[in-house]
Amino acid sequence: FNGKDVGEMEILPMEKVNLSNSVKAYLIKYIRGMDAKLGTKLPPENEMAKNFSVSRVTIRRALDDLEKEGLILRIHGKGTFVNPDALQIKTSLLPGGEFRQLIRDSGYEAKFEIQRFEKLFSDGEVSRKLEIPVGTPYYLLEKLYFADQHPAIVSIDRVPCDYFNQDPESEELNELSIFHILKHKAGCIIKRDKIEIETMDLVKMKHYSRCSEKMECSSVLCFHGINYDQNNRPVILDTEFYNTDYIRFNMIRVKDVYKD
Repeated sequence: FNGKDVGEMEILPMEKVNLSNSVKAYLIKYIRGMDAKLGTKLPPENEMAKNFSVSRVTIRRALDDLEKEGLILRIHGKGTFVNPDALQIKTSLLPGGEFRQLIRDSGYEAKFEIQRFEKLFSDGEVSRKLEIPVGTPYYLLEKLYFADQHPAIVSIDRVPCDYFNQDPESEELNELSIFHILKHKAGCIIKRDKIEIETMDLVKMKHYSRCSEKMECSSVLCFHGINYDQNNRPVILDTEFYNTDYIRFNMIRVKDVYKD
């Protein structure tokens, strides 16, 4: 797609691994940015396969995932269309995105401050989730993100030190996300994460974060996540706290209520 004509697609170089995920990621990006006034029908599968230089099986697998997530609608005899409701969603739970962009998508100016960066040694929980021996040194990076000067997101990342030849410099930490640092320094490309979601009051948040007293709310939405790289290794253990006065997630669910 070129962003102007729904019937045309820009030919992009694609990785030979995880092709359906690459196609899916590009389609999601296109869907989020498309103008519904130009139409919402997607080209036929064979045309998309040709323009992406992949098989129809790869295209179909990507479209299957998008249909399950409610982003597209397949109408028999008419074709495949973008779900118009999906175009109204600015901050989706899927896919996981960069925090500053998430804040901008929510309608605010975004910035962040590093609250702490230190080297610690893994306890039982960190070791179990990152699959490393107890006592393994790891970096803990905590950032506080602001929406129009108001604390909106706290992010705590834990990464084993073994992925780095030397300590990341403060300049790097202020300019690059931990994902980009890992990619450049260790060749780790984060592909997916597994999260557990809970609501949390600030008393409990205090056990995790030094920013609990700065949140300007009585409770937060908390994500506990494990991030996996291209080799399916657990690389980052993260904890994220969201002030829902500023950040609210939306998603479309495909209903599956008719099974016995």
